[in-house]
Amino acid sequence: MNEQQIGILILISPLVIGGIIAAINSTAINKATESVEAATRSRQNKTAAGNSKLSRYVTNPILYAIVLFCNWTDGFKHRGLKNGARVAVTLYLIAAWVWLLYLALVLVVIGTIIYIAILIMSNKNSNDTESSFNSGKNFYSSNESEPEPQVMDYVGNRGNKTYSGTNWFNEDLTGRVDEDGIIYKGTNWFNEERIGRIDESGNIFEGTNNWNEKKVGRIDENGNINKGSNWWNERKTGRIDSDGNINKGSNRMNEKKTGRTGE
Repeated sequence: MNEQQIGILILISPLVIGGIIAAINSTAINKATESVEAATRSRQNKTAAGNSKLSRYVTNPILYAIVLFCNWTDGFKHRGLKNGARVAVTLYLIAAWVWLLYLALVLVVIGTIIYIAILIMSNKNSNDTESSFNSGKNFYSSNESEPEPQVMDYVGNRGNKTYSGTNWFNEDLTGRVDEDGIIYKGTNWFNEERIGRIDESGNIFEGTNNWNEKKVGRIDENGNINKGSNWWNERKTGRIDSDGNINKGSNRMNEKKTGRTGE
């Protein structure tokens, strides 16, 4: 017997079982199937009233379909035919539902794999672009005493100044963020210049005005500083804690204080 024949046998087996039950029309078999039907109805009522997502979305739909078919066959006069049809269709419904659940699981797995692949590729492309940009910038600015500062180095809390340094003794004023979220670099009102902006949602923009600015990062509700132009390529680069300390690092294990924001 080859695989095709086995598949056909499996496909018609519910019909064969149901036909046998209908043909025999045994009182014992009929009582057994009707007992299973009653238990199915009771179980369906419980799952329909339950709060479990597993019961609501996995168990209840198939039980509901079986109960509906049983209701439709209640008018059959031949008891054996009624129970045989119920058994056959129930087996087909269960097989179809298991297949649908399997297909849904496969789609979820495939979707997850695609999502992870896109995320990895986005991060890789972002890192490659940033690396190329920094390499070119370093090449052209190699004769300068200091590299051009980035707006992310001046991020602080609204209405506060930003300082660089690891403690009160070696810190230096580097800029400020006004009440409107405008980021300035400079040590006083005479030499400061606008380099960016933080909007009300915490998005960080680089630019000298609203017309030429571009998003370069984000501060979330926990004070985490994320660098990137969108959710796909952003990565954590630092954190502002509740005391205003500015820490650089991708997590609590490797972060170190590099400044503070305050008066």
